[in-house]
Amino acid sequence: MSSERQDVSRLELLGYSDRPSAAPGEKMSFMVSCELPEYEAVIVRLVHGDQNLAGPGFKEEVLKSSVVGTYVGSRQETQMGSYVRVSSSPALVNLSSFTVQLWMRASKPVSALSQGLVSHMSDDGNGFCLGIDPTGRVYLQVGLAGRVEQLVLDQVLRSDVWYFVAAGCDSQSGVMRIEISGTPSWPLEDCSRTAERTVSPAGAPNCVADLLIAVASQRQIKQGKFSTGGHFNGRIERPRLFSRLLAASEIGQLREGSDALSVGSIVADWDLGIEPSSNRVHDVSGNALDGLAINFPTRALLGRSWDRNTFKYLDAPEMFGSIEFHEDDNEDCNWDVSIEFAIPVDLKSGVYALRLRAGNTEDHIPFFVRPPRDSATSSICYLIPTMTYLAYANESILATSPDADWTAMTEIEVVPDPYDKYVWSHRELAYSIYDTHTDGSGINYSSWHRPILNMRPKHRFWVTSAPRHFAADLYLTDWLEEKGHSYDVVTDHDLHAEGIGLLSRYKVIITGSHPEYWTEPMLNALEAYMAGGGKLIYLGGNGFYWVTGVDPDRPHIIEVRRGYANTRTWTSHPAELNLASTGETGGIWRFRGRSPNSLVGVGFAAQGWSKSSPGFERLPDSYDPRVAFIFKGLGDELIGDFGLVLNGASGDEIDRFDNGLGTPTHALRLATTQGRQSKYYLITHEDLLVTTKDVDGTTNPDVRCDITYFETGNGGAVFSLPAISASGSLSYNNYDNNVSKIINNVLERFMR
Repeated sequence: MSSERQDVSRLELLGYSDRPSAAPGEKMSFMVSCELPEYEAVIVRLVHGDQNLAGPGFKEEVLKSSVVGTYVGSRQETQMGSYVRVSSSPALVNLSSFTVQLWMRASKPVSALSQGLVSHMSDDGNGFCLGIDPTGRVYLQVGLAGRVEQLVLDQVLRSDVWYFVAAGCDSQSGVMRIEISGTPSWPLEDCSRTAERTVSPAGAPNCVADLLIAVASQRQIKQGKFSTGGHFNGRIERPRLFSRLLAASEIGQLREGSDALSVGSIVADWDLGIEPSSNRVHDVSGNALDGLAINFPTRALLGRSWDRNTFKYLDAPEMFGSIEFHEDDNEDCNWDVSIEFAIPVDLKSGVYALRLRAGNTEDHIPFFVRPPRDSATSSICYLIPTMTYLAYANESILATSPDADWTAMTEIEVVPDPYDKYVWSHRELAYSIYDTHTDGSGINYSSWHRPILNMRPKHRFWVTSAPRHFAADLYLTDWLEEKGHSYDVVTDHDLHAEGIGLLSRYKVIITGSHPEYWTEPMLNALEAYMAGGGKLIYLGGNGFYWVTGVDPDRPHIIEVRRGYANTRTWTSHPAELNLASTGETGGIWRFRGRSPNSLVGVGFAAQGWSKSSPGFERLPDSYDPRVAFIFKGLGDELIGDFGLVLNGASGDEIDRFDNGLGTPTHALRLATTQGRQSKYYLITHEDLLVTTKDVDGTTNPDVRCDITYFETGNGGAVFSLPAISASGSLSYNNYDNNVSKIINNVLERFMR
């Protein structure tokens, strides 16, 4: 395929599937956006993605299916930005005089656009909007009898400071008032401000619009779909609405923490800390004006009153009563369904894609066909790391960290893929949990319901200029096909949902190249599988690392909290480490007592990128009779000093053998790169206890990759060749090489 056809930067042709996998007999839905008049679509089976001339080349097989055909192109719109919507009700429609009160902490008070805090304004100008103008000042707009009056406070808000805000209007007297104060007050600055003006009085505004929190405006564009504007960036806690203009003394009572019911005239009192795992926002006034959180804002976060002693939101929910909103949040692109594919009942399990073509543009939307429900068609399970694909979805570190210096970690020229550049100019597609929001805060959530453009068979990682993640996992697909091994494809999402019942059907599990993100149900299932005598081939790097949550009601969403003592691109607050979706402690599994070493014998040691990767030197353990089958047909030779990724099997992120971190004492350390990794490979943050200059592969003995083997109970066993680049060596020299031989030897023994 020509590079011209792969260019996605010209006209939009892209899409996504409704879920990662489906079984024969089920339907898979695809949402497609196309700026050209028409496009062609076919279903293909993907075998090999890398177009490197040193390898076997790109491989796909076109299927005969009902999908094949030409479709009318239509550009689909995405609405990003999180907020809360409270549906219109008589209590809101009949509101004339009012006071709205809340605590808020703006992360971008000065912005290109105004930002709504609480808005209840209809298209005809009736109602009100409390917000922040582009200069960082709080304003109140009130629509009265067709005219809009505005009051602006002269205080410029500071970023990341909690403010108490109260504003309202009396429709009979025409008095408008705003009051704010810093919380707590600053010792060297009086943050309290009050502004008031009187306008011509008017009657009830009769506003029929929904009430909105954290956005200024909303417009329905079609049934169930809305366009919004003026999104707030920052945190809001305990917004309230009253049916009259409160007196200054009453506002003071609220500021000091008095109950809203004691003030009276309460219309709604939204406690944003209740049920943070859901998208429901609870009105605790008794008036049932509950809201719906749109586009997945971040919940289970500290509010204004943290005591510095509580570090779990479940221990004191009242301290975690805020929601953090962002103008670039996106839970679901919410596109219309373009194509449905009924998966044939006889279609083999594997990796597939809906291939789209229009003009000079091409796109593949990958999906996975699992075996029929409650059954297996092979003894080998290829476990596809879809949680990792989601974590890295549309990763844009080059865009969100433009000043980062990569020269310490790589000698390779950084070259972004055309797909990456497209994502940078289309932020509505949302970035990965490695990136930050426009206000600099870390991204906690990732959604399947959007085009994931670095999950494409021809995508190349910007550091290595080679496949990574999904594209790299096709190396193993190709090798299994070439060697004639029958296999089933199962995804992380399948495993999370079905657990040990799914794994127990297989003799052997083989991982993908980077199974980094694991949920607790997944780990429990794999441990149970291994305890029952299952066999595992770990052919990846930095696996089983991050605690990952799946939203119980919206399984297309994963959640990660980064922690504060591990290898990461942003840091969680120490009291915000617990996942809103599950309540469990986030960070890395090693700090939860579930080190990868205890599971697969090795754990994350280092990362880096050189133009070449060293081979593994055999160690005395490799000559133990227990592992003679692994090295059948091999001599005393370097292992894996070749490959399509970084020219070797020990590149990118690598893992090491370490009894102190849980590697079983009977495990064998078969081969190592110790003393052979380059200066570009740096020790993991969690292993760097004190500042030292000895952090790279030339000076630190822990910066290494170790091939490992050990037996488990009931006849089980684990073999680990733990580097992200390892599978890129399988097809070297037409599949005739020692990495290919070792994996084949292990697989054939494990199949007995």
